[in-house]
Order: sequence, then C-alpha cells, then structure tokens
Amino acid sequence: AKMSLRRRRKLEKETKQLIKQEELKRLHKAQAVQRQLEELEERQRALEIFGVKLERELRGESADSGMQDETQMLHEWFELVLEKNKLMRYESELLIVAQELELEDHQSRLEQKLREKMAVDGKSK
Repeated sequence: AKMSLRRRRKLEKETKQLIKQEELKRLHKAQAVQRQLEELEERQRALEIFGVKLERELRGESADSGMQDETQMLHEWFELVLEKNKLMRYESELLIVAQELELEDHQSRLEQKLREKMAVDGKSK
C-alpha cells in the first residue's frame, strides 16, 4: 500500500510539473502573439497614414501632387492595398492562434478539475 501511495504521489507530482510546463509554453506563445499583434497594429497605422497621403496626391489635393507620375502613384496605391490585405489576413491568423491558446488553456483547466475529482476516495464519491 505504501509503494502504491508513493507511486501515486510521484505520478501526481510529475503530472503537475508537465501541466506547469504546458501552461508556460502557452503563456510564452500568447505573449509572442500579443507582441506580433501590437507590431501589426503599428504597421497598419503607418500604412493608413501613407494611404491617406497618397490618396490626396492622387486626387490632386496635395501641394506636391503634380510632382509624381499618376501611374506611379496608382502603382503605389495598389501595392499599399495588397500590403494592407496581407496584414489583415495575418491578423486573422494571429487571432485564431490566440483563440486556440485560450481553448487549450480552458481544456487544461477542465482536465485538472477532472483529475482532482477522480482522485477523491471511493467513499466520498
């Protein structure tokens, strides 16, 4: 009985360590995703500012609108739109990863609760 109790405690300890490691991995991944989302937001903001400036030049509202060739400005505009779409797709992917991490964390907590309930002695079940 003592040997099985020791094995059980050792197994519980190892399980807790594995759970902690998994939690840390998810935490680091979540922090990385959050950092990438913040960087992405900055890039989108910069693109938006550049897009507004370029749009004004295309409309002829800017003082230096006559300086550039219209075809060159249109080319820049389309590149800007492509870049913005690419960033939006990337943002969607990052949000999906963040949601997956939340679900993994929720699953881990539920599994831990289940283990705790299963560990209760047969009489008190």
